[in-house]
Amino acid sequence: MAISRFRNSFTVSLAFLWPTIAYAISIKPSIDTKNLTVGDKFVYKNEVPSVSTIEPMPLEEKLGDAIVLSPIFKVKKPKSDVEVFACTLAVYQPGEAGIPTFSFRHTNSPDTTTFSGDTLTLNIASVLPPDTTGLQMADIRGPRRLRGPTWPYLLAPIVAVLIALGIIWLRKKFRREVLEPSVPPMPPWEMAFKRLDQLKASRHLDYGRFKQFYFELSMITRGYIEGRFETPAVENTTYELENDARLQALEPHLYERLFELFIRADLAKFAKSIPTVKEAESDLTFAYDFVIRTKPAPVAPESEKVTEEIKA
Repeated sequence: MAISRFRNSFTVSLAFLWPTIAYAISIKPSIDTKNLTVGDKFVYKNEVPSVSTIEPMPLEEKLGDAIVLSPIFKVKKPKSDVEVFACTLAVYQPGEAGIPTFSFRHTNSPDTTTFSGDTLTLNIASVLPPDTTGLQMADIRGPRRLRGPTWPYLLAPIVAVLIALGIIWLRKKFRREVLEPSVPPMPPWEMAFKRLDQLKASRHLDYGRFKQFYFELSMITRGYIEGRFETPAVENTTYELENDARLQALEPHLYERLFELFIRADLAKFAKSIPTVKEAESDLTFAYDFVIRTKPAPVAPESEKVTEEIKA
């Protein structure tokens, strides 16, 4: 197939409002594809002089007999004195098709001029063979209605999803799971020592954060009491703990010193009473001592018990 006019150019003379200079604007439309059939995509180019005040205007859905498939974009300059703008088009009717150039806008403040060029004519070949004798051409049919009720078609994907979920559940249920060895929980006294060491390293006292210091110290001590003596020390008030029979069974000096710490912590937390650094350090030392003196005695291994019985 031949393109009747593969390249068409024309000249539009515009007098730019620049001092004593007139420029001739030449728009050269072209395509790179020589043989086009119905529905083929091709790049349509427009070459204009490289002037910063010239820009293409947006395209509509159609450009002449062609359908616009992309916005206008720039392509690499073949020469330094020109700009090439292009877009992607397609023609869906066989025969002669006319495609005009883009519309360009030239701005020379305060005036704006719009200009375009002649039409590029293309020959679009049909996708059918030249001799259509014996071909049976069928019309395009519209959408068909489904026969019968539509609910089976809607229910089928739901059933498929339920079956897939059931298979996944059965695989998880009957899959042999590898049992990981359980890690025994840390005894409350070891946890207390660990948290007291962290509190000591926090340097709350160095920065005057007495409220934070006593809040953490009180929670560590109460947490230890709750785990060691199995009493709700974290939730109970200081008054409720004073009446706890398991704490009243402690040695008198430990009992009195413990509640001296709790009362000072309550004053620091709620009454905004600021203790001295010496008192705070003394309370921290007592917390260590309280855990040491109330934790269970270590149980001797069976081998040591047998040895002691033999010696006896």
